[in-house]
Amino acid sequence: MSQHLKIKNAYRLFLVIIGTIGLMVNTQFQASSLLYYTTLSNLLCLLYFAYLLIVKKGEKANFKGAVTLAITVTMLIYWCILAPYSFNVHGFTEYFGALMVHLFVPLMVILDWVFFDEKGRFSKKAPIFWLAIPLTYYAFTVIAATFKVVYPLTNTHYPYYFIDSNMYGWPTVFRNVIVLTLFFLILGYGFYRLDKKLGKK
Repeated sequence: MSQHLKIKNAYRLFLVIIGTIGLMVNTQFQASSLLYYTTLSNLLCLLYFAYLLIVKKGEKANFKGAVTLAITVTMLIYWCILAPYSFNVHGFTEYFGALMVHLFVPLMVILDWVFFDEKGRFSKKAPIFWLAIPLTYYAFTVIAATFKVVYPLTNTHYPYYFIDSNMYGWPTVFRNVIVLTLFFLILGYGFYRLDKKLGKK
């Protein structure tokens, strides 16, 4: 086994450990935590990197890009939209758990792509398909709201205030979703362009 591969596997094992601890601390083993995008995106990363460590093959660049964008969405939504206005964290344990799932894991996934992935393999249309994960989650929230599912952190039928149609109305929510979708599409193509640029080197 090459030194590079040993370092990559050690890094990914550490990522899985950090991700597991982060989910345990942040969710407190509550099943209702699976209703939130943060939990699901972190769980996706945990399962994906655990799979790579166990199987040691089958790493697909475009799917890795989808995983990377999905967890980047978690980080940016939290720090740019949620935390400044609703930073409801109490005590060291909650603060530590929030940092793990909203900062440490996202940054480690991005850095894994930077340091260990072969560059230049993203397809041109990949960033469009990467939006499937956050958009599927939004569709889930709309369906859940029709069945009056209550999210414990907000005590409403929506997990995040900026998609709460009961609070702001559908026109405002659709505007928010469209703006965020365009932003993450641009971000995805930013990953794509950087990947191509690094691939040429």
